[in-house]
Amino acid sequence: MKNALLLIAITASMASFAQPSYTLTTYTSDYAELTNPAIVTYNDVDDDTWNDPLFIFSFGFDFEIGGEIYPSVTQFGEGAYMAFGDIEVEDTLHIFGLQEDLVDGDYLEGLASSEISFKTVGTAGDRIAKIQYQNVAFYDEVTSSEPAAENRMNFQLWFYENGGIMEIHYGNSNLPNPDVAFFGNQGPTMLLGINVSLYTIWVEYGATIIGDPTNPTLFEFTTFPDGELQIGLDGIPESGRVYRFAPSSPVGIFEANAPEFSVYPTVTESNLLVKGETDANSGYRIMDITGKEVMTGKMQNNSPINVSNLNAGVYLISINGMSNAAKFIKQ
Repeated sequence: MKNALLLIAITASMASFAQPSYTLTTYTSDYAELTNPAIVTYNDVDDDTWNDPLFIFSFGFDFEIGGEIYPSVTQFGEGAYMAFGDIEVEDTLHIFGLQEDLVDGDYLEGLASSEISFKTVGTAGDRIAKIQYQNVAFYDEVTSSEPAAENRMNFQLWFYENGGIMEIHYGNSNLPNPDVAFFGNQGPTMLLGINVSLYTIWVEYGATIIGDPTNPTLFEFTTFPDGELQIGLDGIPESGRVYRFAPSSPVGIFEANAPEFSVYPTVTESNLLVKGETDANSGYRIMDITGKEVMTGKMQNNSPINVSNLNAGVYLISINGMSNAAKFIKQ
């Protein structure tokens, strides 16, 4: 194994933190590969084969995390780790991504290669930067006593201009030996850290996702202990599974009172009205009780949202820039 297991506080509480803090939402949405993205290229002795890649992605907009603004993010380390800040100068950074030790499948000559690409989509004020990892392999497998690259994974990291939201989108994967791919775990480890010290065991706020891939728990912590504990999902996310990290306060996660919204009527046949200090053109998402995304749109200057085409049932609606989700019943 190339790197140590993720160290987290065994005694850390799963209760919500004061500040900073994030909320976790999971839902399903069809996985779509990026169209005509910018391909990350390498010029090294391995003829474009990558391992522990280091490069910078420019968002094309300002992204807020940890109460600070960043125009770009740096991929560093073994996994799909994104760092906000200058990794050559700063002692503490904000990080987000996957812990897994990923490698180009072509690390073994003659096998299918793996591609990393990038694209920003949307219009000003509502853009999303997307980083795509396609057909990636795992270092422990390709360097084992019987080298192979049977385990392959597809996923994307999304960064929202509006609200400082981050998401991990999973595509189709072939993982016959997940314990080899995931350091003895049965699923991937996703990590968010605010002000992570690179040289001590301190982190201002950390969070990772554990448990059932369809109904996970956000495990939050503020210190890295002396002991080791494997943290990750209990299984492999299906294609289309999305994990969303949203700041508890979208206008700066250190603010004490995060804005919230409510909807009425809470039982409706057609129109849903939103009450709260939402932006006039904020995007919204509606999910059913299984976490599947069933409807998206924009607020349209706070006009009612027409939900008449939804099937009867219980739903949750979330709005970009707001800290909560609201429940309603469609008759």
